[in-house]
Parts: sequence; C-alpha cells; structure tokens
Amino acid sequence: MDLSYAQSVNVSGCSFTDVQGNLNIYNGPVSIHHPERDPLDRLRHEMISYETRHSSYGDPSGCMPGTRVQLLSDLVSWTLDDSTPRVYWLAGMAGTGKSTISHSLCEILDARKMLGASFFCSRGSETARNARLIVPTIAYGLASTSPAIRSDIIKAIGDHPRLAEPTYINVEDQFDKLIRRPIQTSISRNLKTYKVIVIDAVDECSDLRFVSTLIRLILKLSFDLPLKLFIASRDEELIHNAFYSSQDLLTAFQLHEVEKHVVVDDIRLFIEKSLLDIKSPGLDRTLDAWPAPFELFRLIEHSGRLFIYPATALRYIREGGKLFKARLSDMANREPKLRRKQQTSMIDDLYGHILQQACASKEEGEILPMRRLLSIIIFLQNPLPIYALTEFAQIDAEVHLSALTAVIHVPTQPEAAVAPFHASFPDFVTDPSRCSRERCPSFAALNAAECHIILALSCMDLMNSSLKYNICGIPSDMTVSRQGRVNLPDHMTKISEALKYACVYWASHLVELQELGSDILPLIRHFLVTHLLHWIECLSILGELETALKSLESANIALLRSKATDVQCRYLQSLVEDALRCLQSNFEAVQRNAFEIYQSAFVWLPKGSLLRKVYSPVPYSLPRIVLGLHDSWPPANLVLRFDSGVLTVALSHDGSQAASGSLDNMVRIWNTTTGLLEAELKGHTDVVTSVAFSRSSGKLASGSWDKTVRIWDVRTGELEAELTGHTDGVTSVAFSPIADQVCSGSKDFTLGIWNAKTGVLQARLRGHVGAVNSVSFSPDGRRVLSGSSDTGLWIWNTETGRVEADLVSKGNRAMVLSAAFSQDGKRVVSGTQDGTVRIWDVATRNLEAELKGHTDQVNSVAFSSDGSRVVSGSYDGIVRVSNAMTGELEAEFKGHMSVVSSVAFFQDGKQVILGSLHGTIHIWNTAAREAGLPQHASSEICLAFSQDGEHLACGSGSGTIWIRNAGTGDIEVELEGHTDLVSSVAFSHDGSRLVSASWDETVRVWDMHSTRVVAEFKGHTDSVSSVVFSPDGNRVVSGSYDKTARIWDVATGKVMAELRVAAEVRCVAFSMDGSQIATGLVDATIRIWNATTGEAEGELIGHTDVVWAVAFSHDGSQVISSSADRTVRVWDKTTGQSYRMTTRYLQLLDSTEIFIHDLRWMKTLEIAYPTKQPSALGGGLAHSVSEDGRWILGEERDCWIPPHYRVFGEPVFSGSRVSFADSTGRLVILDMKGT
Repeated sequence: MDLSYAQSVNVSGCSFTDVQGNLNIYNGPVSIHHPERDPLDRLRHEMISYETRHSSYGDPSGCMPGTRVQLLSDLVSWTLDDSTPRVYWLAGMAGTGKSTISHSLCEILDARKMLGASFFCSRGSETARNARLIVPTIAYGLASTSPAIRSDIIKAIGDHPRLAEPTYINVEDQFDKLIRRPIQTSISRNLKTYKVIVIDAVDECSDLRFVSTLIRLILKLSFDLPLKLFIASRDEELIHNAFYSSQDLLTAFQLHEVEKHVVVDDIRLFIEKSLLDIKSPGLDRTLDAWPAPFELFRLIEHSGRLFIYPATALRYIREGGKLFKARLSDMANREPKLRRKQQTSMIDDLYGHILQQACASKEEGEILPMRRLLSIIIFLQNPLPIYALTEFAQIDAEVHLSALTAVIHVPTQPEAAVAPFHASFPDFVTDPSRCSRERCPSFAALNAAECHIILALSCMDLMNSSLKYNICGIPSDMTVSRQGRVNLPDHMTKISEALKYACVYWASHLVELQELGSDILPLIRHFLVTHLLHWIECLSILGELETALKSLESANIALLRSKATDVQCRYLQSLVEDALRCLQSNFEAVQRNAFEIYQSAFVWLPKGSLLRKVYSPVPYSLPRIVLGLHDSWPPANLVLRFDSGVLTVALSHDGSQAASGSLDNMVRIWNTTTGLLEAELKGHTDVVTSVAFSRSSGKLASGSWDKTVRIWDVRTGELEAELTGHTDGVTSVAFSPIADQVCSGSKDFTLGIWNAKTGVLQARLRGHVGAVNSVSFSPDGRRVLSGSSDTGLWIWNTETGRVEADLVSKGNRAMVLSAAFSQDGKRVVSGTQDGTVRIWDVATRNLEAELKGHTDQVNSVAFSSDGSRVVSGSYDGIVRVSNAMTGELEAEFKGHMSVVSSVAFFQDGKQVILGSLHGTIHIWNTAAREAGLPQHASSEICLAFSQDGEHLACGSGSGTIWIRNAGTGDIEVELEGHTDLVSSVAFSHDGSRLVSASWDETVRVWDMHSTRVVAEFKGHTDSVSSVVFSPDGNRVVSGSYDKTARIWDVATGKVMAELRVAAEVRCVAFSMDGSQIATGLVDATIRIWNATTGEAEGELIGHTDVVWAVAFSHDGSQVISSSADRTVRVWDKTTGQSYRMTTRYLQLLDSTEIFIHDLRWMKTLEIAYPTKQPSALGGGLAHSVSEDGRWILGEERDCWIPPHYRVFGEPVFSGSRVSFADSTGRLVILDMKGT
C-alpha cells in the first residue's frame, strides 16, 4: 500500500505475533486517518455572521451614524433590562433596512462583549438560507465566549456526533444539548442576561415551516436561559403565527410603522452624507452648492419609507464618475413613466432608468452578453463568485457587468458571490408589466423559460468538458473498494465552483423546459452515455448524492415530457431510470465512497441493465457474480433492513418519508428516496403497533402496547403529547384529515378520540366486545371505521359517538384485522383472519366484492388514492394488488420469507410500501406483475463447497440437492431421493463423495462420479440436523433432534456408535485426527466423545442458548463454538475453561484461524487449518462477511452488498468465492478474484 498519500496511519485493533509465538489478533482492515480537527469546526459555517455576511448593499455595514438613533437606543435598553421579554422581533417590509439595523446592533453588542452569536440569513447563499444551521452556529458562537461552555459543547458532540450534522432532525434535542445544557451548567443562575443572539432575515430561509418550528422552540426554551434573542424578518404569515403563539414572551416592533417623519429624517441624513462623500474628492468650487435643494427634496420624496431606493440611486450616481451631477439631476427631474398606484412604481422607474443607461450607446452584440449574464445571475439556484461565473457563462463577467454595478453586487473579494443587491431587482426584471418597453426600450424583461435554457446548456457544456474518472486525482490504490474507505473533505476543494453548480443544478433547469430542442438533446445524450458515472462520483465527493436521485427523477420527467425524437428520448429515459435504480440500491455505499459507483454498484447491476451495456467493459478489475444476478431490476425499488420486526408502516402525504413501528419499541422515520434512516423516536416502552402521519405530514402519531399514543413533530423529532387513558395495548391510530384529532383503537375493546394538540380525550367509543384492531377516519373526518376481533366492522359518527353502520358479511363472520375507507369515503375495504379481503359500499352497506387468494390471515389492507385498486398483505408472506371493481388480481409479490404486517399505496399508485416481521421494509413497483422469486420452488437451505472449491452443493427445502459448478453457477448434477428438507451437506476431503442429512430422518452418501446413492443410513427417529465426514472419509457422524448422534461406517452402512444426550443435537464435528467428535446441543452445552468407543470424554458449559456450530482446533486441544446467544467461545478441551472472542479474527497457537461472520441474528464460524499452500490472507481466510452484514471482505478488495442481495443464510467460502442465500432464497455465488 502506498502510504505517502496519508497524513497519518493507524492499524486498528491489531496485535502481532512476537518471537515466542503469542496470539496474533486481527480486528479489521488497516485504516488511514487524517489528523483530528477541532470538534467545534463541525458547527462552523462560512458567510453567516454579521462580519462575514453577504450584504444587500455590497460590503457588510450597519446604519450610517446619526440614523436609526432612537431605535438602536431602544434595542440597547432592551438588552440591558432584565425585566423585558427574552425575545425581540423586528418586523418590516422589504427594503426598510432591517439587516443594517441588525448589523449595527451586533457591532454595539460586540463592543460591549455582549454578543453571543449572529446568523444573517440570505436567499442568495445556500448556506445562509439553511435554517437548520442556526442552532449549530449559535452553539459555535457561544463556545468562544467561555472555556466551560466550549468544553460542555465538545463533550455533547463527542457523546452524540450527529448533533453537529445539518440534517439532525430533532432540533429540540439539538438546542437542549448544544445550547441549553452548556449554558445552564456553566453560567451562574443569578446572571439574568449573559449574551445576546442576533438572527437576521429568517424569512429568506428556504424552509419557513422549520423556521416557524424553531421560533416556537426558542420562545419555549429561552425563558429560563440567561440569553436574549433578537430576530428580524418580514412579517410572513408562518413567522407571524409562530411569534404570536407566546405573546407574553415577546417584544415585537413593526419597522415600517415608524412615524414617517422619523424615517424621512433618517433617509435625508443618509442621502446628504452619501452625496457629501461623492463630491468630497473633487476640488471644483462649484460643488459647494451641490446638490440643489430641489434635487435633494425630490430624491427624498422618491424614496418614501424604503431605504433600498436611496441606496440604489446613490450607488448609481456614484458609479457615474464625473457624470454624477448629471445623474442626480436626471433622476430628480424625471417623472414616473407609468402613473400607476403601485408601491413599486418609483423603484421600478429607477431600475428601468439604470438598465436603459447600461444599454445606451451599445450595439445589440454588446447587450446580448450582458443580458445572458443577467439571465444566469437572476435564475441561478445558488450565486457564484465572479471567476466561477466567467467559467460557467464562458463570458468575461467582470467586463460585461461593469454597467450594472448599481443593481448587481460585484464584490472585490474573489470568493464572494455575485448577486443582485436586493430581491426587488429580480422581481422587477422578470415582470413584463414592470420591466416594460415604456420604462426600458432597450432591455425587455427576462423570460424564465429562455433563462433556464441558457442555464441548462451552460451546465451541460461544462459537465461534458470537465467531468472524468477520478476527477480529484486520488492515488489508484485508494480507489479500490474497501469497507472503511470514505470521501475526504479536502477532495471537494479540487472541483471548481462552476462545475459544482452544474453538477448539482443542471436537472432543476432542465425540468423547467417544456421541450428538449435539437440544441440541448445531443448534449444530454453525450452526458448520459459518457459522464453519468463521473457525475455521480463528483456529487458523492461534494456530499450532494441525494441531489443525484432528485436530478435523475427531474431528468426523467423532462425526457418523458419532450416530444423530440421519441426513440432517442425513450432510450435516454431508460438509461436515466437504470441509473436511478442503481443509485437507490447502492446509495449508502456510494455516499460514503464515490468510487463504489464504479465498483460495488457496477458488480450488482442486472444482466440486462442498460447502464451495464453502455459502460462496459470497465478498465479495472471487479468481483464477478457467478450465480444469482437478476436479469432485470426486481420490483422492489428500495429495501430497508434493520434488526427488529416491523409491525406497521405509514407514508407521508407526499411520499418522501416513511414511518415504521417495530418490535424493539422504536418509531423510525425513513427517507423513501435514499433509504436512509432520518430519525429514531424513543419513548414507548413496548412494541409499536401503529403509526400515522397527519394530513400535512408535520406530525406523526404512534400507538403501542404500552397503552399510550404519542404525537411527534416530524421535523424536529420532538414529542409533543403523550395520550394516556387506554387500559390495554393500543393496536391502531389514525389522524383526522380535517382537524387536530387522533383516533386510537385498543385491546381494551374501546376507541379513543383525542385532541392532538392538547392531548385531551374528547370521546370514548364503547361497544365492541373484542380488541379493536383497526381504526380509520373518513375523508371528511366525521366518521370513524373500526375493525375488531369480535368480527365487527363498524362506522361511528364522531360527533354523536354512535354506530351508524355495522358491515358484516352474512354467514361468514371472521376477526377483522384491518380496515380502511377509500379516499372518496364511499367504500370500505377489510382484511380478516380467514384470509379474505372484502369491499363494502358505505351508502348501501352491501358487500361489493370478496377477494380470495391469501392462504392465511390478512393483516393489512388499503385503497389506492383513486380507489381503483386494493392492496393486501398477509401472514402468508404475500402482497396482492387487486382491481377494486372487478376483483381481478393485478400484481402479486412473493419476495418475502416472513409475515407481511403492513401495506400502503403511494399517492400516485405506482408504488406500494410494505413492512414485514423479518425486519424489512420494501417499496415495490406495482407495474411489475410478480416479484422476483427464488430460482427453485424451494430455496437452498444449506450449502457446502468441495475442498478444491470447484463445486458447490446446495440442499433445498424440497429434498433435492443440486451440485453446481462454482465457476459458472451451472447445475451439473441434480440428486433426488430425500423426501423432506435437506438440512446439511458436506463433501468428503477428496471430493469424491457427498453426505446429506434430511428432515426425513435419513442420511445419504452420494458418489459424485455416478451420482448414485452408495449408502443410506436409517435409524434416527427425528429430523437429522447436521452431518460431516471423518477426515479419512471412512466414517460419517450425524446429529439429530431425536437427542442422539450416530457414527456410521460408510463402507458397511452400520452404526458404529450411538451417542445419547439429554437434548436435541444441533451440530457435529470431527477432530482433525478423527479420534474425537464434538456435538453442540439445543440446551447450550457441548459434549466431547471418543470417536472409536462412543464414550463421553467431556462436557463444555458456558453458552446460554443453542449451540449453532462446533469445530476442533488443528491440534485438537481446543474447541471453537458459536451460539444463538451471539457469542463465539474458544474452549480448552482438557480444563473446560473458555474465553469469549471479542475480535472478528483470531489465530490460535497451532495456526488454526477463526473468522466470525456476524449476521444480524447469529454469529457463524469459518475455520481454516494450516496447509502447505500459501493462504490468500496471511495463511488464513481470504474472505468474510462484515459485522453489519453489508460487505464481503477480501484480500484485494471488498464488495458492498445491496439490500436486495443482503446475506440471509449462513455464507460459505472457498478460495476467492463466497456463496449465500439472500432474503428471498435466491442463491448467490460471488467470485472476489475479479474480472
């Protein structure tokens, strides 16, 4: 390995054998780390404090001396008066000078050592418009005010690293741990005001709902803190309502309601001082009388109460150079061009005049570059610095913007962004009624569609010319797939700002186009067939990979909508869809390491993938899927896996989030695009049986067997209410679509109607005589549907609390487990214990359809949004989508090996989400008729490689055994004979024979040349669980659930010894010399036997659950065992003492190597004995499964396993090959050697 690239090297969890031969313990791959940064750097963000902010008036500045005197004095008094409210809201219209006031207040507080932190929001900066950065920024500022606070904040980040992430969802928890607790711990309670926090222009944040939540949180949590918070914004409705939710905690001031004479006096002073600065460099005595009183009066009159007018006008006058007098006179003497009663008329005239003057004396060819630049600047999603703007537009931006510097800020600092001075200018220049030919004959208003074409073309040109493989020039050995390898922060600095913009935003401009013309379609094709993977690499390095998914979806929409060259668009659309599926399946791996898009992700592309065809062959070596690769993408667009069974799932209204409740008492919120976990909501003390989003998706209700219903804020993760009153477990919850109401059903036979805000129980509905398993509101919120174990399916009036209808199928009563209204409220669907789905007419109460097909109880049902289809999930592990009118089956998904507990349609009806007790959530594409099933009617239950690694034996649930060529995956031999599940297979050492054990109570020995049974051992009286050859191949030992192990003579078929024990035998093993046998039992013990006499020679006690696997060390002195108690132990066979393996790899003194495969529900063993041939991994195992089950680890490279293929059964290894069954039973053979 080339270590010159690293700044420091750390070999984790390893100790090396010394000359005396002590243990060599290895616990993970070599990892390379960069030096530790200050933990507080994770809270630090650029260009958001008052000193570094992006100002609407150029360089950041406060109020001109002598202006806003009274207001600033009042603000200082507020900060010093401990009796005043903790929060001050300065509200005002655009252009009234809020930011300059905030800036001045910061300067005053800073000088007095009272400023705690400042955050100046701006829609012109992606960072500054992200409201989720406000709390971390405040924490960063407060940390610099006190060593004690700094220490507490660092400790909080150390204990909870995700607190520092901008995506941390629980803002209350973040505020509490990063601000509230450190302040309360470090600052004396006698101190009323320690510091003041200033937050400006929160209305310019992109997510005003989150801003509203944050304001409410600040009002709630700040009352007992020695902090005061000053917040400035426009008087937007969401912000206004948030502030006035707690008026007693607030001082509010409307800036635009200041008496006009006060504002006029401040504007007069501002104009007079600014004009004085303009004329002061000159020596002309005629300037003594300038400006004329009339001109000064008119400029003040035109300004009204808006500071933005004189600021813009004076900038225009100043930049006139020697013509400043003429410019002032011209502006003062100009009458409004359009005499309309609009608030914007005066500023519109000013902007129109500036544009017209910029175009004066210019040829059309000179105006076009200026117009192109304005089009780009106004419609950029994120502003760019001048050098990046030049690269992006391929125009000298500085030259062509020189005439527009009165309205466009062109900073002198090279890294600062070029942007309009004020939001009012883009509003003007894009409105034809304001930027009209009358106002500006030479410059027509910008057309949004034309501007997006310019931007989309510029993005495509730049990406096609700049993107390439390994764009950051990372050393080749660092591009190889490794589990622990991640993108490094300094990599992104090697990507230009212009290219960053193009990669992130190209699709947002493309989707605005109604038609893809001949000018852009060839560029799109070149990008998709040449640079698609390079683009994904780039976005991963930039930390913007989720943008890739959204961009591909937008591109798909644009291609689908376009009428140009249908065949070409369809081809490109297929490529985009393929890339979207690839990225969704491998998002977690590619997000961490950009090069996984070329490696692991490419490995698992389906055989028929267009992406595979377009980008093959690859110029580097990759692992190869010998067997088990899908021909096409499976119907499940996304698979989410975790360690606890899922009882319930629900979708947000827009489908962007899914919530789940599980057996581990947790509520989780997932991103349905990326599959990433966004929040874990802790609080329930028993299993979570039901979850439901509110209509706005801002709140989530959860019900649990702990007898409570909890209401959560989805954005913050905050618990808003705990509803108590049920006397038994809650089984179902539902939000009213029109009111702040929640309905709950319980095992106590009742329904509860609750106020979701106050937590007050509004009604208790009684009448059922069995558990209420399902509740659902009608679309108008006036009725509730309940399904019960008493077979009742009732519709209740929520106002009267009475039953309006009892829907019962005559002569066929069964427990109702799930029920739901259609979205028009006219029909009801129910799922019952007898496996039937029924559809009812609400008005007539008649049964419309009875859908059969499930073979076990139906746990969950739902209508599609248009009511045309019904989805049902059953205990039989099958999901069925049926036509709600005809009852015809439209799709059936069988890709599960566990109970389907919950199902729901996405709003568009194209996808279904389902949860299972296996601990998975699937998002299925309903366009697929049938899920990808395992290759055989019965999936492979047990696997074994031959000693030479050339053959793989696969025992199935049907009793058939397949012998596959391990290099091709082809079935070479099919062995029939067993009449029940094959539980264990093993090759003899020379590979000439195979032994198999079955639930049919027999053991069979097969000749691999003739494929015939050469011996059949009968005698066990229960299922045979495990079988293995002796090292010389002359004997076989079998273990059975009949509480015996038997030693068989292969030649004669006779029982040589019967080993009787007190519990079922789960596993057996021979020692390497064949003298002893070990048996692992269901009672958690291990027995050691003499293989010749059958006498017991020892008992090993220490495990607390079933022993899954046993093996001897090479010299026979030690025994290794794995148990359902999730431990692996190494035993001294003589003393019976053991120690628990705490590492994943261990080499014993006799060179026996142990590797643990840590699957979710068990730890499995891989044992390697010393051989004369050199091993692939330092004399040991070549490969293993990572602890989290997400990776296959190898010597030369690792390989990520997508959730679709995640290991379900016990993997087996041979040389460079690994074989395992995935969660659908599909057999996979992966060769890590590479192609």
